[in-house]
Amino acid sequence: MPDLEELLAARTRELAGRRLGEVDLHRIKRSVIDSYAGICASMADREILGEFRSLATGPGAGSGCSVWGVGRESNITDAVFLNSILARRSDLLNTYISPNGMGVVHPSDNVALALTLADWLNWNGRQFLESVNIFFHLAAKFADYYDPEGDGFDHDAASIFWTALSIGQSLGLSETHLVEAQRIAGGLGFNSNQAAVGNVTDWKHCTYASGAMRGLQAAKLARAGFTGPRRIYQGEFGADRFFRHCEASLDIEPDLTSIIFKRWPALFFCQTPIDVAQELSSRIDRVEDILTVVVESYGRAIRNGLTASAFNPTSRAARTHSLPYSVTTALLKPVEYSDFDAKRARDPQIRYLLEKIEVTEDPALTQKYPPATPCRIVVTLRSGDTLRHERDFSRGDPRDPLSDDDISGKLMQNLAPLADSADHSRILASLWNLERLDDLTELLNPLKRDLTATEAGNG
Repeated sequence: MPDLEELLAARTRELAGRRLGEVDLHRIKRSVIDSYAGICASMADREILGEFRSLATGPGAGSGCSVWGVGRESNITDAVFLNSILARRSDLLNTYISPNGMGVVHPSDNVALALTLADWLNWNGRQFLESVNIFFHLAAKFADYYDPEGDGFDHDAASIFWTALSIGQSLGLSETHLVEAQRIAGGLGFNSNQAAVGNVTDWKHCTYASGAMRGLQAAKLARAGFTGPRRIYQGEFGADRFFRHCEASLDIEPDLTSIIFKRWPALFFCQTPIDVAQELSSRIDRVEDILTVVVESYGRAIRNGLTASAFNPTSRAARTHSLPYSVTTALLKPVEYSDFDAKRARDPQIRYLLEKIEVTEDPALTQKYPPATPCRIVVTLRSGDTLRHERDFSRGDPRDPLSDDDISGKLMQNLAPLADSADHSRILASLWNLERLDDLTELLNPLKRDLTATEAGNG
């Protein structure tokens, strides 16, 4: 019986040989445009871009690969790490939930990585889409097999494996070398889940990026001829020992049509609560009229959205991953990226309403997950009136989908600070016609702008 890494290497090569039809291309382009919108939204964050600039101009930075948002080049390792953060920073990335209830993964994390590779390797549009397809399939396959979070590891911990495979394929590795890339990746270690517990810091937005950075290194080492420990998944001290897993057959294709798009820049498990709170907000005249807010949801949402810092989040990641903070914001106004800034968090109305919120698990709602992501909110007013609303699925779920126009609108809204209005329609058209592009210059140029120039004092 071949080792799992051998089977996965063969599967990767098989995926690379597939010809994508029109339906597949359209599905992938929806995710690419959605993720590109999230990357553009993240570029509004001058604080994180300042950190990018420091790394891209610091000792040993090197050159040759663009670091987005700072108008600088660095080495490919820095570019992969920093650019991948921007897919996650806005928390607008899409989500795949394993139908067996095993894992959760954000396929669109991989879009920034694939776009960085496209720039580095001079891909055309079809090559880029084919790479994204491999990334998405492998990410979903690992989610079907693993739940690292259940054993104290970050839910992105397995990304080191599928990024090593996908990047290795991009670099033209043989099947034998793809096997070794996985083995080396496992030898480089796994992310713990410490980033998601206690006082959540902004490293939560870096966990996938750190896996991608090590996946790149593993692929490069394998290409150079290094070999890793055998049976990296199923051996005595392989990943299966540390990650909760199932015996999912590699012959079962992940259903990528089940990917859920986010409408709001917050944790996936906060999406339905935000939708419910937004519905209720129109029925509340003044925040001072609110006496109590009871939020009822399912176990996984409680586990991820009610960390120790949820009622007093001190970082952007802590706020975007806080169920009570997200509900509070949504009860006050339509949720925007800036609502998770430190300045907004100090708003007296936010502080007042956070104290009124109670979050509880409803076992009946827990039984619905997956596929449902249910939430019920009950608001009691000082008048004695009670307002109640609930949903089983968030906007953006395939059962309540975002249309192509919705996704295009999401892009246009977040592209505004990065490109002249005259360029917006052309960029959008290029994204919807990616398979026909000879190169990705038009899509990369807005990301390569220096948005830190004023802050750095260099004009």
